Amino acid sequence: MKIIRWLLFPFSLLYGGLMRFRNWLYDKGWKQTNVFEPVTIAVGNLSFGGTGKTPVIEYLIRMLSDDFATVTLSRGYGRKTKGFLEAQTYLTAQELGDEPYQFYRKYGDKVKVVVGEDRSAAIKQVLGKHPETALFLLDDAFQHRRVQRDFNIMLSDYGAPFYKDFVLPTGNLREPKSGAERADCVLITKCPYALTKEEKEMIKARVDKYAGGVPVYFSRIKYGTLTPVFELKQAYGKAVLITGIAKPQVFENYVKESFAVVEHFNFSDHHEFSEDDLNSILELMEDDNISLITTEKDMVRLLPFSGHDLFSQYPLFYIPIEIEIDEAAEFEKQVRNITESIKK
Repeated sequence: MKIIRWLLFPFSLLYGGLMRFRNWLYDKGWKQTNVFEPVTIAVGNLSFGGTGKTPVIEYLIRMLSDDFATVTLSRGYGRKTKGFLEAQTYLTAQELGDEPYQFYRKYGDKVKVVVGEDRSAAIKQVLGKHPETALFLLDDAFQHRRVQRDFNIMLSDYGAPFYKDFVLPTGNLREPKSGAERADCVLITKCPYALTKEEKEMIKARVDKYAGGVPVYFSRIKYGTLTPVFELKQAYGKAVLITGIAKPQVFENYVKESFAVVEHFNFSDHHEFSEDDLNSILELMEDDNISLITTEKDMVRLLPFSGHDLFSQYPLFYIPIEIEIDEAAEFEKQVRNITESIKK
């Protein structure tokens, strides 16, 4: 696979050039950027998938939604619907997308959750329905330049940093590394607990080459309590994992600290689970005393299958996650400085 990717390097040069030209048009004002009155914070990355955008959005929700009328806006990747939708109790992850549905399920009493491929049009619709909106959190919007944002948070996975990557199709970058210059801060995600000061300084130096000296923060995943999904609640020592996320190895390694993992059914990111998937898993189950464990994002896509035989025979659990930021006070101060313009 790596050989094939390097053979496609000329196409990376072409694609990278097109993305540079696109960004140049926006920088020069030749492509329109729409400006809205509410404060807009974007969370995104240069690479495809797996950098941990969802827990960062949730961190911002917990941090800001008590003070400001907040709306999360996502494209709704992988959903079966099109166009603008505002989360309601009767909608599902299949209609909203797994991440927006997760936001609504956890924080629907604090924020409005909307999806729309055209974020500019979606913001206009939100402001028509909810003129009190003071803050938009844009999920996965680093490349979406049609909307002017007040603060750009760029994420980079510690295990696959953008500065070591290449533009598609040779690498996984959506645009050249120079795109990092649009960031107002860079958050290195999924860091190990044993990250040294010297390594942090080395990473900062590599980031500064492209991001121009903006603050660099470091975060890690904090796993929550094993939580039952359906009626069966007894957890067993042996576990079967069911995941449909990018880079599931970190999750698997964590589960292995407490469970004997006998099988991992690893589907593609944002996989749309089906009856056939669950039937296949059930056929391969060989022991009665096994727990099924999944991620929170996968859990919301499994909820419609509550009556399936797999879950009537085996207990399903999920493990919620949050992030811890080493420089949390400095990060939050920088974000709150952006929100000072919001009228109280």
